[in-house]
Amino acid sequence: HHKAARAPTAPTQHNATMAKMTPLPTNKYLLLLSIVIGHSLLGGYYAGTRPEGAGWRFFSWHPFLMMVGMVGLMGTATLTKKRMGYTNTKLHGMIAWAGLMSSYAGFYVIYQNKNTMGKDHYTTLHSKAGLAVLVGSTMLGMAGGMFLHPDFGIDKQNGLIRTGHKFASRGMLGLAWLATLSGLQTLIGEDDVKGLLFFAAPLVLAAPFTLL
Repeated sequence: HHKAARAPTAPTQHNATMAKMTPLPTNKYLLLLSIVIGHSLLGGYYAGTRPEGAGWRFFSWHPFLMMVGMVGLMGTATLTKKRMGYTNTKLHGMIAWAGLMSSYAGFYVIYQNKNTMGKDHYTTLHSKAGLAVLVGSTMLGMAGGMFLHPDFGIDKQNGLIRTGHKFASRGMLGLAWLATLSGLQTLIGEDDVKGLLFFAAPLVLAAPFTLL
C-alpha cells in the first residue's frame, strides 16, 4: 500500500527530464542563427573599422575573424547541438572546429600586427582572456571528439563527461563574448556608451538561449 502511494513520482520525474530535453524548435533556431551570424559579420566589420574613420586595414581582420569564429560559428555550433540527434551532434563538432580555425586566424593577425608595431603580447585582460578561450576551446574540442563523437567517441554515453563538456564550453563561449566587448571598448573608448550598447544588444538577446 505504501509503494502504491509513491508510484506516481517516477513518471513525473521522467516527464520533467523529457521536458528539459526538448529539441530547439526550427523557428527559434533560425531566428537565433540570424542574430549570431548577422552580428558576427556586421559587428565584426564595425569593430574592424573602429576608431571612426580608421577604415579597413590588416588589423581589421582580427576582430572580424574572432567575431565570425566565436560568435557566428561557435554560436551556431551550440544552437545546432540543441537541435539534438546524431546528425546535429556531428554538425555541432564540425561547425565548432570551423569557429576555432577562424579564431586562430584572427589570433595570427593580432600576433603579427603587434610584432610589426613592436608591441608586447598579452599585456591586457582582453588578450589574456582571448588566449584562455583559444586554449580552453581547443582542449574542449579535442575532448569532445575523443570522448563524445557519436561514431567513435570512446565514452559517448558518459553523462558526467557530456555535462562537463556542455557547461565548460558554454563558459568558454561566455568569456569569448565578453572579450569581444572589452576589445571594442579599447577601440571606441569607454565614453561611447551608445556604441557599446548597440554592439552588446544582440549578444544579450542571444545569450539566454545560447549559453543557458
